[in-house]
Amino acid sequence: MEVYVGGLFWYGFHTVAEIHALIDKEAATDGGFDLDLIKAFAANTLAEKRAAEAQWPQTTDCDKLDRVFDQLNQQRICALQYVGDTLDDGYGSVSDTINADGVPQDRYMGYCFYHRQDMDHALQGDGLLLAFGYLDSDNPKDAVPVGQMICDALRQEGLEVKWDGTHKRRIELPGLRWQRRTPGLASSDARRAFGLSDQRGFRA
Repeated sequence: MEVYVGGLFWYGFHTVAEIHALIDKEAATDGGFDLDLIKAFAANTLAEKRAAEAQWPQTTDCDKLDRVFDQLNQQRICALQYVGDTLDDGYGSVSDTINADGVPQDRYMGYCFYHRQDMDHALQGDGLLLAFGYLDSDNPKDAVPVGQMICDALRQEGLEVKWDGTHKRRIELPGLRWQRRTPGLASSDARRAFGLSDQRGFRA
């Protein structure tokens, strides 16, 4: 459970309230862990991450990645972040997005995404891999122009890109540092967010 909760914080996509709710949900459905200890661990992890965030540059690689994905979506590429745990999860998320009610049939012509295991590698300092492809084509080589558009957008943001120029390999960001700030909470609120009012055993 500590690995799961720690990941939620360091991935940087969930608010503290959302993580709090996920912990409570796990406790109600599966149990098997000490809820008070996990919430204390969560508060410690949040405080440690906030301390790390204070040393990060104002604009991180994850901020740049956000801008790239926003741009790609404007260029008719369905660019999705944190889409499940596997490539199959990512393909499913792309399908759900492009086939959602109200989405024009010609809204997207390609896709780009990464999943949780890719983020784990990035957190370990091993860079980030991006899956990509062209929609509505049986020829995998049609994905190459999409890959080039993605690489161009990444390089414009100053991110290091490694790609062999074919559809056979994913796009790699070997130097990407995973630094995504936890949204929506001041560091001084770390313990209060998890209902921990005293300071015993808490590492700031």
